Amino acid sequence: MVKQFIWVSIASFSLFTSCAHREGTVMLPEGFVYLSKECPSLIIAASYATPDNFTGSVVDGYLAVEAIFSKAGAEALCKVQDELQGKGLGLKIFDAYRPLKAVKFFQSWAKMPGDVQAIKEKYYPTHTKLDLFKLGYIATESSHSRGSAVDLTIVNENGIELDMGTIFDFFHERSHTKAADLTEEQKSNRELLLDVMKRHGFKNYSQEWWHFSLVKEAFPGKSFDFNIE
Repeated sequence: MVKQFIWVSIASFSLFTSCAHREGTVMLPEGFVYLSKECPSLIIAASYATPDNFTGSVVDGYLAVEAIFSKAGAEALCKVQDELQGKGLGLKIFDAYRPLKAVKFFQSWAKMPGDVQAIKEKYYPTHTKLDLFKLGYIATESSHSRGSAVDLTIVNENGIELDMGTIFDFFHERSHTKAADLTEEQKSNRELLLDVMKRHGFKNYSQEWWHFSLVKEAFPGKSFDFNIE
């Protein structure tokens, strides 16, 4: 969720209408794939397709517990998965491609007065909702909408998440990749994720240990708004 300037090209939307292909019963723009089909051994959590996320609601554009990514990104993730499986581990995907309408949903959520206290304590205990944008935890324009970013963690052979020190989307300094107040196990687990992702063409966002983006983007300068279904 790195803050970056993005101009939304009309071409990005015409690409959807003129070069779409069929994945099951859903039309995807050319160059996008379902991660569950490209790499079936991945665990797809898709937190924003459920109310179990920092907004407390299903997010606009998330109509199914699925994850869509650029084909180039999916191929790279499959290589990460292959390497981790050799160690008895694997990947769990929280979010990949994110529709523009979801980014707008986050902005609207931040302007709503008040907080659900249980959700605030779980995800952003020391900040206001608007602070999350100012501090760089939530982007007003997202590389996720270009099919270039993915949020993920490592799981063991039983599908249990390794201890990374925080949950996904915990907006706090402790979630910074190199946070100081971590156990040796937590540091080691973060380093493992960082190293394997770097080897396969991803770079980390330093404020969020779970957020990685492709070094070589598939759709630079373009954003998309098709639903995940």
